[in-house]
Amino acid sequence: MVPQIFIGAGTVINVSSIIVGSTIGLLVGQHLPQDSRRAITTVLSLVVIVIGAESGTAFSDAALAEVVGDFGMVVVMLSLVIGTLIGRALRLEERLESLGRWGRRAIARMRRKDASSGAGDELEGFVTAVLIFCVGPLGLLGALQDGLGNGPSQLCINAVLDGFTSIALASSYGISVMGSAAVQLVYLGTVTLIGHLVGGMLPGAELAALDSAGGIILLSLGLTMTGIRKLPVVDVLPALVLAPAAVWLVSLL
Repeated sequence: MVPQIFIGAGTVINVSSIIVGSTIGLLVGQHLPQDSRRAITTVLSLVVIVIGAESGTAFSDAALAEVVGDFGMVVVMLSLVIGTLIGRALRLEERLESLGRWGRRAIARMRRKDASSGAGDELEGFVTAVLIFCVGPLGLLGALQDGLGNGPSQLCINAVLDGFTSIALASSYGISVMGSAAVQLVYLGTVTLIGHLVGGMLPGAELAALDSAGGIILLSLGLTMTGIRKLPVVDVLPALVLAPAAVWLVSLL
């Protein structure tokens, strides 16, 4: 695991990877082979699984055991189950996919409208990059963990993925892809700040429950990235709120 450098280091690394990747894409001017991208994603997904498994065992943390005894895993498990039910009821995964479809439709309209001027390609590149880089659980979980003081490991993995993706996008759409780094900076920076504020308010037991739930979600994300099975990762995200909340309620008893 990458040690904590400073709060927000993961965001800096991630944004820098997009800038560097876009620059390489502009200079090389050709797509990264699809097979290479698939191989890199598979390898990184295995790293995500390992990090997720490591964080997922936080349910055995001593601080959490002081509050819930030997039921740390039960609390986290129930939070994940109830969080999934809430996510399904709110159709979080479906809404995220709808956002992606809306983006693709908007891009198609832009291309038809600006086909003669070429401006559509630049706008398409920017919107496509924003959708790819900002809409995904890994960046969210990574920024949250970085803000909590658990290091930028997850965002470093996301940075590698974004870096290689930006090479391919910039070689097709040009310098507009680099502009998406500004949106990524605001997005990841905001989530990191929220994580930092939350980490300063939550006791150790609640933080352990949050880490465990986040690790298990990350583990499921890694399995999805390998292509073994597509899991409803986004639908489980409410568990990040439920897990520490459940521990807090138990502490009041």
